[in-house]
Amino acid sequence: MTYTIRQITVSLTLSSRYLGVGLMCFITILLGSTSAAAQEKTVTNAKIFAPSYLQVQDTYLSPEEYTGTELRYISHTIREKDSSKWSTLFINEGAVGYGKSRSENGNTISGSYHFQYGRMHQWSLMENKMRIKAGGQAELTAGFIYNTRNGNNPAQAIAMAGIGPLLHIDYDLRRITVSYEASCPLLGLTFSPNYGQSYYEIFSEGHYDHNIVPTTIVSTPSIRQTLTVDIPWGRTTWRLGIYGDYRQQQVNSLKRHIYSSGIIIGIATKTKRGTRI
Repeated sequence: MTYTIRQITVSLTLSSRYLGVGLMCFITILLGSTSAAAQEKTVTNAKIFAPSYLQVQDTYLSPEEYTGTELRYISHTIREKDSSKWSTLFINEGAVGYGKSRSENGNTISGSYHFQYGRMHQWSLMENKMRIKAGGQAELTAGFIYNTRNGNNPAQAIAMAGIGPLLHIDYDLRRITVSYEASCPLLGLTFSPNYGQSYYEIFSEGHYDHNIVPTTIVSTPSIRQTLTVDIPWGRTTWRLGIYGDYRQQQVNSLKRHIYSSGIIIGIATKTKRGTRI
């Protein structure tokens, strides 16, 4: 189905209005308290390697589910100010995966980059042994899925943006810190071909067919969560744990899910004024 430029403009305008209220609320959370710009910052950063079990299905490419292995590199940073209850989260993540069909007559190769920015307010309990942070986050994901068996339409692009809640809990157990973190998108936008539409039609012939789709938690029920333990060992703090990243999408009569669950192995550092503490 071919759309005119006017119809495309109207569709994008409606999408913008759809996200307007959510963005206004979200920006209020993200800005938080920014009046203390001169305060000292404590920065906790973890460099993480995460091998995982991968499950991929994209009905634009195939009705089959492909399972295999994924490797992720994650940079996880939390910045805190001494006299403020607000903290900032940054996540930069890259992943590559390889999967096989049940009959082993087809393979998928996938890759993605994920960026996440969040603002959280902290509540301290049990004489500061437990710290609960909650707020909002924005995320961007770009990537691809390539099916080696397909001759026509062998690849699917991944492009999505979302906003939603963010939760982070720390608990000090003697010298060890146990942490749980979870986030999920409530509202967003995603790119998707329509059912039966080729990429040639979209990009070569310019046929727009509801390819920029507003999403909610109903059409993209997804969650990302981690459970980690920071263990000091000499001058190094090891971060060990498990994670699960479960992404689902059903738009334009097409379904996609990417489930990734595995272990976390990394090194965490805490600095203040650029000096390790």
